[in-house]
Amino acid sequence: MTVVALADLRRNGQQATRFREYGFILLAGAVGAVVGFVNDLITSSISPEYFLLGKGLDEGPDLRFRAGLFGLQVGFSAGIIGGAICLFVTRRKSSDPQVEFGRLLRMLWIPVIAAVFGGLVVPLVCAKFDPAHFSAQLAPILDDAMISHFREVWWIHIGLYLGMAIGLVIMLIRATGQRKRSGIHGCATRSNG
Repeated sequence: MTVVALADLRRNGQQATRFREYGFILLAGAVGAVVGFVNDLITSSISPEYFLLGKGLDEGPDLRFRAGLFGLQVGFSAGIIGGAICLFVTRRKSSDPQVEFGRLLRMLWIPVIAAVFGGLVVPLVCAKFDPAHFSAQLAPILDDAMISHFREVWWIHIGLYLGMAIGLVIMLIRATGQRKRSGIHGCATRSNG
């Protein structure tokens, strides 16, 4: 990304956009990394077994920290993908003007808040459901309380991803709506001028 950004800067000078685009993608990845780190740091204290059995991490005194690092990696990937989708939708070629990077940065809170909300609400609503049949699979090795915590953490993760996806869609709808409104105002200004 650095090489392409530098080539774009050299070729296009002040009109270069790649370094801003890649910066936005990396910032979205960093935001996702922080959310993933904090989420897995917290959820590994609720159910260490989720990370030992479900994620394949090794047992040890630093399990929570390693779970946090695992969440950091996954969150970074999710943030990068979300950031790239956001740029594709809001900055692709169109008759409407592109959404400014500053506006996109100010909207990053939407998928973050939606992810946190989903991570809190989905387990409250769905904690009793066991669509993956964890109870039957884990009964020989874990007690009922551990299985319940395992399921709760699984639902937290489902809620987090579901919330992030919904938040990203809301962000994109708002951004593309602004893009269309800017295009309409631009057309009206040009026709009046």
